[in-house]
Amino acid sequence: MSNTASHTPLPDHPEAIRFPLMELPLVGFLLAFMAGSMNAWTFANAETFATVQSGNVVQVGYWLIQGNWDKFMAPFLSVIAFGIGSAICGAIMTNLLSHHRIVTRAILFLEFLILAVLIWLVWKGEHNVLMIAYTVSFIAGMQGNAFHKSHGMLYGNVAVTFVVQMAFNFLIQSFFNKKGINGEPNLMWAGIFFLVLLGFAGGGAIGFFADRFITAGGLILPALISLALIVIVWRDHDRHQRVDTLPGGNFA
Repeated sequence: MSNTASHTPLPDHPEAIRFPLMELPLVGFLLAFMAGSMNAWTFANAETFATVQSGNVVQVGYWLIQGNWDKFMAPFLSVIAFGIGSAICGAIMTNLLSHHRIVTRAILFLEFLILAVLIWLVWKGEHNVLMIAYTVSFIAGMQGNAFHKSHGMLYGNVAVTFVVQMAFNFLIQSFFNKKGINGEPNLMWAGIFFLVLLGFAGGGAIGFFADRFITAGGLILPALISLALIVIVWRDHDRHQRVDTLPGGNFA
């Protein structure tokens, strides 16, 4: 894959570019951590991947051919829930942007609110694990649609196959050409994508660990992160700093 792309040149020298809050690599790490932790809970409790839909789509085809309708329904409904979450997020973003309002705070607050309800249901013990998993897929659909850029580059924080591809692409490109997109080091770009992978894997590992000792631990962690991000978004917005991702995006 080439590390060059046709895109609108940014007006500033790379060292002077200031990206919005939700495009900072650390935020990308945190969002991936959230997704990994949510996946840890659904995998441990419902035996489904709630954020990684590629696996669910393969299962849909496999169980369809096998004629096993019981096993077909779980991944199928997970995919549908993810799509509905993405669609509703798109509608919310379109409405807010048309009124010149920030998107990030609303989506993060909605994520936190839904996670809080799920945590309460799990703590009460009055829940269906598959319904929780479908709702987590809904959350992942929203998060993936709303926050899909890091340092100006398209990426995925809820499904990381593309991230693996880009991380190793930029790593090998760094051996041939030190500078890449926007004149910035290819090794830096590789680091950004590897950081997302670390967040996803770390979220999964720590989410599994937390769930062993705390009821709904894998859901509590992303809820706390979303709450912390809401506070930071509020602070930056009050300081008149941009928080929403910029339109468009590079693809190397």
